[in-house]
Amino acid sequence: HEMPPAAPVPRRTWPAAAGILLAVALAAQAIFFYRGELAARHPLARQWLNAACVQAGCTVQLPRVTKAVLIEASDLQLVDPARPDRIQLTATLRNHAGHDVAYPALDLVLTNTTDHTLARRIFLPADYLAKNRDPSAGLTANAELTVRLTLDTGSLGAAGFRLALLPAPLR
Repeated sequence: HEMPPAAPVPRRTWPAAAGILLAVALAAQAIFFYRGELAARHPLARQWLNAACVQAGCTVQLPRVTKAVLIEASDLQLVDPARPDRIQLTATLRNHAGHDVAYPALDLVLTNTTDHTLARRIFLPADYLAKNRDPSAGLTANAELTVRLTLDTGSLGAAGFRLALLPAPLR
């Protein structure tokens, strides 16, 4: 018994197969690019994404969404009136997102009485978090964090300040 020759694949099948392959590739790229956001918004996907990144040599980091974190309150006070060069910055940060986000960097600008910049420093999460807190853990959904930094301003004579949040660099 001889088998009849296989019927040739219709020409319409190749464009459809190529389209499906391209759609799968596009979906994989989107998952790779948005893996941090997907893991933060869908905790069940985090385990799968972490496992996939181990194979691909990447990491799943929390989204750096500074718009989700707001400065609820901030204040700059003298630590000791006898030492005007020692000041303490206190700031309350709140994550308004419904998912965890990466800790932001704090951009502190010290100003004089006419609001001109005297000094500027950017504090990374490792600079302002308590020693027992992991900077990569991030700020949990709807959580609040109080930051206290004691600074030595030397002879700057700062009279005011501006505080802003920036995305912390990836490490």
